[in-house]
Amino acid sequence: MIPYNVLFLTDRGERHQQHVLQAAPPQLAVTLLRTPTRETLFAALPQTHFLITERNQPVTAEMIKAAQRLKLIVRLGSLTYDIDVDAAVRRNIVVSMVPVIGVIYCAEHALMMLLALSKRLGRSLAAALAAEHGQEAQRGDENTFAFNWLGYTDLTGLAGKTISIMGMGEIGVELARRLRPFRPARVLYHKRTRYPASVETELGITYADLPTCVREADYAVSLLPYSAQTDYRNGGGLDSRILALFKPGAMLVHLGSGSVLDEAALLERLRAGLLGGVALDTYEYEPLQKDHPLVAAAGDPRLNLLLTPHTAAAGASGDRSGDYQLILDYLQTQPNAE
Repeated sequence: MIPYNVLFLTDRGERHQQHVLQAAPPQLAVTLLRTPTRETLFAALPQTHFLITERNQPVTAEMIKAAQRLKLIVRLGSLTYDIDVDAAVRRNIVVSMVPVIGVIYCAEHALMMLLALSKRLGRSLAAALAAEHGQEAQRGDENTFAFNWLGYTDLTGLAGKTISIMGMGEIGVELARRLRPFRPARVLYHKRTRYPASVETELGITYADLPTCVREADYAVSLLPYSAQTDYRNGGGLDSRILALFKPGAMLVHLGSGSVLDEAALLERLRAGLLGGVALDTYEYEPLQKDHPLVAAAGDPRLNLLLTPHTAAAGASGDRSGDYQLILDYLQTQPNAE
């Protein structure tokens, strides 16, 4: 059987690309292009039966016209604003989207960390287990209870706050959807290419540059990917200059690449009381070692520092075969797709 040609457009790194290629079913011949040039892209389109796109890979009417064999467009993610659906419909090409479960899990993890920081969960857990309060216990009823028996005055929540999402890709989109029920005052976002107004309205988000996102945030979520431009050692990402823009008491959740964040500068500001709390899931050097300064600092519940071992997407299968499932389903109903 002659395999069907799949063009897979991505901006993922080589490690993820290898997983994609290894998961390809035998009846699919996959060409994977990472942010290709126009010449390379249009050379591949005429032979393409199925097109898979993710992240910042638009599908234009010109591309659809060039792909004369194209039967199906699959967007890995939950936004299709940059696919010319009208052009696809005119050619009877099916357009489908597949929300990515690992992305959803990351968004849930970010939300969990935001809430944990706002409630200073690490300190509360340690205090409840220590039970060092010297107060007599009484059986509770509707009038007898020891509300906030340690007298905390710095607990808060997300309602009415400004939340910034930096590196606003698919994870940020899913996080924005989950933040709306918590009624924040504003959700600011930053990414290299601004979303169209229709997407901003749908998600309830407002564009701002990176310094503004940092300065205005009561809570900030960093989802910044790694590149030479975002490496903090090159003066990008969340380097000491950007970290200094956070207002006193602001809290940061970081699920982006570990190497975009200056951990030493971050810890210095946290210890100085200039940040209200920090939650990290990724690190410049992984796995964390026992002698890492972050590990020692996390043992002090007063710092409101929460560390997780790069588990934001854990629970989602690492098997990338699901990327091709809609194509296989299509071939079940249209066995003569050629």
